[in-house]
Amino acid sequence: MNAVRRRFGRLLAALAVAGLTVLAGPAPAQAHAYLASSAPADGAVLDRAPETLTLAFTEHVELSAARVALVDGDGRHWAVTGLALRGEDGEPAAADADTEEPVSLVAGLPALPPNTYHVSWRTLSSDDLHTTSGTLVFGVGRQVTAAGAAGPVGPGPRETAARAAGLLGLAVLLGGAALTLLAGRRRPPGPALDPALRRRMLVVSGYGGAVALLAAPLQLAIQLAGAAGGWRLLSDQLTGGRWLLREAGIAALLAVVLGAAHRLRTAPDARIAPVGVVVGLAGALAAAAGTALLGHPAGSPVRTALVGGGHVLAAAGWAGAVLVAVLALLPLARRAADRAAQLRALLRAFAALAVGCVTLLVLTGLLLTGPQVATVDALLGTPYGLLLVAKAGVAGFAGLLGLRTARRLRRADLPRRGLLAEAGALAVVLGLAGALAAAGPARGPAFPVAGAARAEPQVGGQMADLVDTVSVRPNRPGRNIVSITVGDTRRPAPGPVTGMSLLLTGPNGERAVHPVTRTADGWVVAVDDIRTPGTWRVGVTVLRDGLPPVTATHPWLVPAGESATVPVRVSAAPLRPALDRATLALAVAAALALVLAGARWWRRRRRPGRNGDQPPPAPTPAAAGHPGEPVGAGARVVNSG
Repeated sequence: MNAVRRRFGRLLAALAVAGLTVLAGPAPAQAHAYLASSAPADGAVLDRAPETLTLAFTEHVELSAARVALVDGDGRHWAVTGLALRGEDGEPAAADADTEEPVSLVAGLPALPPNTYHVSWRTLSSDDLHTTSGTLVFGVGRQVTAAGAAGPVGPGPRETAARAAGLLGLAVLLGGAALTLLAGRRRPPGPALDPALRRRMLVVSGYGGAVALLAAPLQLAIQLAGAAGGWRLLSDQLTGGRWLLREAGIAALLAVVLGAAHRLRTAPDARIAPVGVVVGLAGALAAAAGTALLGHPAGSPVRTALVGGGHVLAAAGWAGAVLVAVLALLPLARRAADRAAQLRALLRAFAALAVGCVTLLVLTGLLLTGPQVATVDALLGTPYGLLLVAKAGVAGFAGLLGLRTARRLRRADLPRRGLLAEAGALAVVLGLAGALAAAGPARGPAFPVAGAARAEPQVGGQMADLVDTVSVRPNRPGRNIVSITVGDTRRPAPGPVTGMSLLLTGPNGERAVHPVTRTADGWVVAVDDIRTPGTWRVGVTVLRDGLPPVTATHPWLVPAGESATVPVRVSAAPLRPALDRATLALAVAAALALVLAGARWWRRRRRPGRNGDQPPPAPTPAAAGHPGEPVGAGARVVNSG
């Protein structure tokens, strides 16, 4: 017993370390890399051929998985060379870093003659290993039409199948364990579940856990297929905190389930030890949190683990329990009436848990949808949004089937076809959930939110004893007017400003220096060097009599033109505020329903005949007395006799 406790203690310690490692990590910005800008920009018309191609991503990407193809208007392929990653400061970025920091993919270009050019690119996001790809068009001495912002990538069939298998196996493991625990602790009314049936449920749950345990490396192998250094990436991912948390949690719960099944084989009356219950619960929580952290984030790691983990637990508690009941118990219930009665009693006891799971599933689902779906257009016009709508519809259908099953169970009936239909619908829901996890979220540059903050039209800072303010208008590729104002923080000023120069550094590292002219409106210069959107750097150098020159450098964002965005079809209003309000309203309604149900249960418990209180027996004829004699007298005669 002490050795078993020591092993369980080591499992709990490993789960705690993995969980703290993940939750203490940095909060993910998006956990999916999008193309923020490029140089040349999509739709740009250049008077001379560029020497490099720069693709700026919102997050780190895998250099080994990057592919860039360049084709001209005549169908000829041009080779790009020297693929490299650079950070925001222009310095080389580590190719194997798993970071949320933005990064640029830079490729060398050959000497390109005047023509139109089509660039297609593809790579992997370092954080979630999702594929990110797109196209852009530029012209050298030729007019071109922009290709437009790339929308989210749809799910691949092999990755979807692997993710769906993992979710299905995890649901069977979690749901089967919960249903077995409920069967072992269930109280009358109704017959208790036979130990052989409990063991059968545990065996089916064990098969599900094995599938979930093996689906993770299969999924990663599929995602990394074709990437150079795939084995290194696979090893890094499997030993990372999130994968380790999920796999360790599944292994811990699987060990408890298989151990309980073995004990039931030799001792039918055996129950799971309290330490086993604790380890199993910790494993379930770790597996659910790890699964949530491996999906699309809902904010910080803590919020993702709580909300996403609750969503996984709720889905497994409902779908997994129904699937285990259908796979393990329903075939036996068809052949024996006593087994059918036991299954009916178990499902009636499961009804309250199912209601709680469905309620939690809806609430957490709304909270998870807000960060992933930017607008109504994104919901109705992306693979992720359409899969989400389909998943919600099938889940609603399964809920109606479950409600019908619960009503028929009250009439001493076992609706076998209804259970089969509900299990099939829930299996489809888990498959759609796997496709959702494999698809790119319905957000990003392709779906700008109406009313979102635009790039700040001016920027400023302090250099020595001076404060400068720089504005660029109209702040888009082409000709711009740069206005600079400088104020002195000391009184009197140590010296007048006699001259000023401007240094512009583009996203691809190109630099241009301009002298700034003093006018009646301040220091102003017209520039034609801003040809591409993206992050530029604006350097201001101020000259004063008798003092050394001072310089300040500011980052400056040149947004992409409006022609590169997707036109509004239904609504570009942000979807998250409406979903948050709906979540709050449903949470309040669920709390009120819970209070009313609790009050009703308490009143029923206080009725005569409950809690061991028996109703008074009917008066006997002797106790009732003879005709014409008071009842009290008759009672006294009985008591005395």
